[in-house]
Amino acid sequence: MPGGRNLVIAARRVILRADREPVDAGAIAVSGGLVRAAGRRSDFPAVDLDLGDVTIIPGMIDAHVHLSSDCGPAMGTQPAERPDAEAVLRIIGNAHRFLRAGVTTVRDLGTPGGLAGLVRDRDPGVPAATIVTANQPVTITGGHGAHMGIACDSVPELRRAVRAHAAQGSDWIKVMASGGFVNPRRPEGAAVYRPLFTAEEMAVIVTEAHALGMPVAAHCQNRDSIEMAFRAGVDTIEHATFAARPHAVVDERLAAEIAEDGRPVVPTVNNYWLTRGVPWAPAEVALANLRRLYDLGVRLVAGTDMGLPTTTPERYAEGLMVFEEIGMDRRDILAAATSAAAAAIGRSQVAGEIGPGRPADLVALAGDPLADARAYSRVRWVMKGGRAVAPPGEGIGA
Repeated sequence: MPGGRNLVIAARRVILRADREPVDAGAIAVSGGLVRAAGRRSDFPAVDLDLGDVTIIPGMIDAHVHLSSDCGPAMGTQPAERPDAEAVLRIIGNAHRFLRAGVTTVRDLGTPGGLAGLVRDRDPGVPAATIVTANQPVTITGGHGAHMGIACDSVPELRRAVRAHAAQGSDWIKVMASGGFVNPRRPEGAAVYRPLFTAEEMAVIVTEAHALGMPVAAHCQNRDSIEMAFRAGVDTIEHATFAARPHAVVDERLAAEIAEDGRPVVPTVNNYWLTRGVPWAPAEVALANLRRLYDLGVRLVAGTDMGLPTTTPERYAEGLMVFEEIGMDRRDILAAATSAAAAAIGRSQVAGEIGPGRPADLVALAGDPLADARAYSRVRWVMKGGRAVAPPGEGIGA
């Protein structure tokens, strides 16, 4: 855009925000990396780039990723087995792959050391999704995520860990409030079904983090860890599976309380749900539980847990198809991937919608996502900060 002149981009329809009506025959003016105006094509004297029969939506968001992972079966290896340089390259590569899939912002909730922050703060040299960081998760000795986390077994250690994150510039604190289902070093057994920290310890984590200006995301697999994290005041609840033996059962009273409070839940829906299944319940039960959370009014946000085996950035849209499978309103699906996700991760001022003065993070989909959720997998064009990035084999030049 020589001389800062507006680039006017037109499309069959434009959705500026999930809760607003689509603009038919819409157009967006971009200059200096920002949206300058948006409206009907007829509002603009000329169009520079006509994308044709596509829908432009705000850049999508993945609220739960692990960028340093290769999404292979060895997830969970010790950092010593993966040099920092290799991990940095994976972070950059995965952030680039997300962008080509239409995901313009990701929140990384677990990376060895401060490597995600290192990439966030430097020009990676390739177009990449914006990274919101938590860096090392806070866990216990031998606990979930210990291979990449900070082990804390006392209140002073927890305070020190939170302060260390503040010193390194972490955007968020990630705490493993419970055990998990992925730990190749040793079986976690009953840790999946109980909290890893006491109520006092969880309160210390949240209080210390909030005092230092950092929100808290809590990995919660079982009911007690969900309630403990919720009462402590964490800002997002991750997974929220209500895992139990023989299978997960939603505590409707607790879920309704979370819904009334408006606390976002990132259920980490991904390609597992409709293909290989999930470990906490049979597929039909897991889907019914997720539907119950939605029916109770829980604010669900898109996040794939990218980093698990096969959960590659290119499969982001398959998580949104899980929301479609449970009958979620398609406007709510779009919000879960854009405006609601932006609000949940603290980026609502710069992501999640299209409007004047906001970064020009735009995605063009073949089809209408409000009519067919499969449109999310048909990314035809991406713009990040005013720079066009064509997805593999499908891009429209700019």
